[in-house]
Amino acid sequence: FIIGRHPAHPQVSFAAGFSGHGFKFCPVVGEIMADLVERGSTPHDVSLFDPARFQAARRR
Repeated sequence: FIIGRHPAHPQVSFAAGFSGHGFKFCPVVGEIMADLVERGSTPHDVSLFDPARFQAARRR
């Protein structure tokens, strides 16, 4: 999954990568996305899904 704000464009939040099993996570992902859009943060730990994690891989 990729859940969070775009590293270069913080006004953009997105959630992606929910293949066949992703549907069962819709309620909590919806809550997370609503938190990010309305408040700018979420009480849920989404660090594992942070889009910025790909920036380190790009630098290699």
